[in-house]
Amino acid sequence: MKKNLFLSIIFILFCHFLYSDDDNGSIPPSMIDSNKAKIIYVKVENLDEISKSSIYVGQNIKITYSLLLFSNARFVGTEFVGGIDENQLILRNPNTKWKLSADGSYQAVYEYKIKTTDAIIPPLKVIALSSDGGYSDSSTSPAIKLNIIDLYQNKKYVGVVADELSVSRYRTKTYDNLNNILVFELESKNSNLEDMKIPNVPKQGFESSNFDTDNPEGIYYCILPKNIQDISFEYFSLQEDKFKTIKMRIIPVDDIVSTQDDVKPKNNFLLFSNIFTMVILILLLIAYFAFKRRKIFLVLFVILLVYLLWNTFYTQQVILLSGSKIRILPTYNSTILEIPTKDERVEIIDRHGKYYKIKTDDEKTGWVDKNDIK
Repeated sequence: MKKNLFLSIIFILFCHFLYSDDDNGSIPPSMIDSNKAKIIYVKVENLDEISKSSIYVGQNIKITYSLLLFSNARFVGTEFVGGIDENQLILRNPNTKWKLSADGSYQAVYEYKIKTTDAIIPPLKVIALSSDGGYSDSSTSPAIKLNIIDLYQNKKYVGVVADELSVSRYRTKTYDNLNNILVFELESKNSNLEDMKIPNVPKQGFESSNFDTDNPEGIYYCILPKNIQDISFEYFSLQEDKFKTIKMRIIPVDDIVSTQDDVKPKNNFLLFSNIFTMVILILLLIAYFAFKRRKIFLVLFVILLVYLLWNTFYTQQVILLSGSKIRILPTYNSTILEIPTKDERVEIIDRHGKYYKIKTDDEKTGWVDKNDIK
């Protein structure tokens, strides 16, 4: 009995020495409340840093937890005391794994997305089982209060907090008689790019995206009135701790003389096909004169020439059925630009897989499923 008491005192003193950098320099209550020997202990490694930092609504933050197992105890699992209120914050990596560190402790990095100014990181409870399976023990990290700032008072803010956000490419085209469509590629580092929303633009959104990385990216579109000649918006830079502005000039490509091919877009396959046909025509003409003007080469030359002219100048007119979905890109998940309420005649200007690119009488362009054409 005296031996067990002596070992318990030694264990408590060891824990006091090991975790003397805690706020009050004392052993956490979870280490001494039980009559059984404590076999697990958890702490927040970056508690001071997180508690003292300014956090912004929408920001993703990382909390590093560290736990120790004693007496050959086995780690069982974790749970959040009181659960997570997803109206306040979201746990982005619920399946994160605890990894063994060189010092014998286990660490896990949980990433949270902050949604409101009153969000609090709930206590994390870790559970272990004794080596003989005779009893379980637990330790709980404290709730973490945050200094959260709402940035939406800035009327040009698009809701993105990032180390870096940039537009790699952008392009504007005529959408209809009153509006243009602006499409641009966004690249970012450590951001909540999924929250992107330009103020005062009714129709906008991601055409395609990849948010499940440390460097989210996506293709964004917005429909703008033709009287708007430029657009600017702001995101908050975590590296520079200030708002930064992104500007784009709105110049529809079909208004530029040097790119008039965009007025009536051409099928890339058709373009290469025509080039190939012209090469064959030249070879046939050379063969006609090289082989004593044999008529077979001349006949083939005339047939291919007629095909080339037909392929170049003929445009296929079809009927687009009412209720069809006109999309930005030839993919099922692509954003729907318009759904016609009645059958209408359209022109096919491109093909890709099971989709046709069409142009309507009012000069709108988009992609439709082949089954929506008759």
